[in-house]
Amino acid sequence: MEEIKQIEFSKLRHAYITVKNFIENESADDLESLKTKIVNDLGLTGDDNYFMLTKFVGKFELEYSDFEYDKHFHSEAELYDSSAALYNLLVVSVWLPLKTIELLTLNMIRIPKPSFYQPARQVSDMTFRDLLTWYIEGKYIPERNVRYAIRQGL
Repeated sequence: MEEIKQIEFSKLRHAYITVKNFIENESADDLESLKTKIVNDLGLTGDDNYFMLTKFVGKFELEYSDFEYDKHFHSEAELYDSSAALYNLLVVSVWLPLKTIELLTLNMIRIPKPSFYQPARQVSDMTFRDLLTWYIEGKYIPERNVRYAIRQGL
């Protein structure tokens, strides 16, 4: 259930800039929007997102007891264990020659290629907005549960 909370514009602006700068520094990438995803858009997978979140929580002294990492991200072991590496090595040996044929024909010929390893477990990722909400609230709350309305000054 979404709760609408009043917030001063200056506080929202400060939070936005602070969290945006933190994520951009950690990812070495520019944030495009509040919908920018940690894994899918910024490429922070496995230990990269884990260490970034640990640093985020520590730096801003945020409560994290309600946050469930496994709901949002795959662990390093899930993504890069030896069986996944072997599978991807085999896929590359097939994928590369097929992609080469496509490129040599200027993509006039399209060839179905095998997919690289993806863990079976589904995760939801997190967005810039998720982290912004966490920062503002001081504790983890799913962003879909909170909407902010600018408080009108006197």
